[in-house]
Parts: sequence; structure tokens; C-alpha cells
Amino acid sequence: MPSIRFHTPLAIAFASAALALAGCGRGDDVATAQSVAERFFSALQSGDGGQACAQLSPDARAELESQEERSCREAVTELQLEGGRVVRVEVYVTNAKIDLSSGEATFLDQGEEGWRLSAVGCKAEDGSPADHPYDCELQA
Repeated sequence: MPSIRFHTPLAIAFASAALALAGCGRGDDVATAQSVAERFFSALQSGDGGQACAQLSPDARAELESQEERSCREAVTELQLEGGRVVRVEVYVTNAKIDLSSGEATFLDQGEEGWRLSAVGCKAEDGSPADHPYDCELQA
């Protein structure tokens, strides 16, 4: 019966390479998610509804148009958002949460269009997010 031997240095090298690649992918996702949020808020500040809508997920765009009964590019600039600089980005496989300096949070999903915002203007209801759900200005 043949025996199988593992070469420890080779196994460690493969494990290290796998971890490094996994870390790079996550870092790329963090940077991309942050860029999407920054483009969204920058577009809102400059009044560019088209660019802001391009950062929303298809479901978020549809929800906004349904709620406001007009095009996304018209409605998005009237959302009551505080915005702010990004203070933390957390990525969970195909979902991400971004905390802003204003205390608001935004949520993103990774879909066919890449990372897109699925909820914006989110604040924890009556306390910390760990204890209460978020209430969002727009949520898909």
C-alpha cells in the first residue's frame, strides 16, 4: 500500500500564498466599496443625479423611483442624507457596511454591476446598531 507524505515546508508555502491572495481580494473589495460610497456622496454634493444613481444597486434605484414616482436622477438629489467621510469599511463576502463620520451608515451588495449601494442614510433606531435595527432613508 503506497503511503502519502506531506512536505511541511511546501504545505506552509501553499497555505501562506492562499492567505495572501485572500487578503488581497478583501483589500480590493474594501477599497472598491469605499470608492463607490465616495463617488455617490461626491455626486450628491455636486448635484449629479445620474452619477449618484449609477452607484446604487438596481433594486435601490427601482425602490427610489417607486417611492418618489419619478426618475432616480431627479429623486436621488433630494434624499435627506448627512454623508460624511468614511471612518470604517467592513466587507462580508458579497455585502459591505460603511460607517460615516456623521454617524450614518451605508450598505453595499456585490452583484452583476460590481459593488453598489443597497441602503443609504442608515441610522440605528433608538440606540446602538447592535441592539436595534437600522432605519434607512433609502433601502432596497
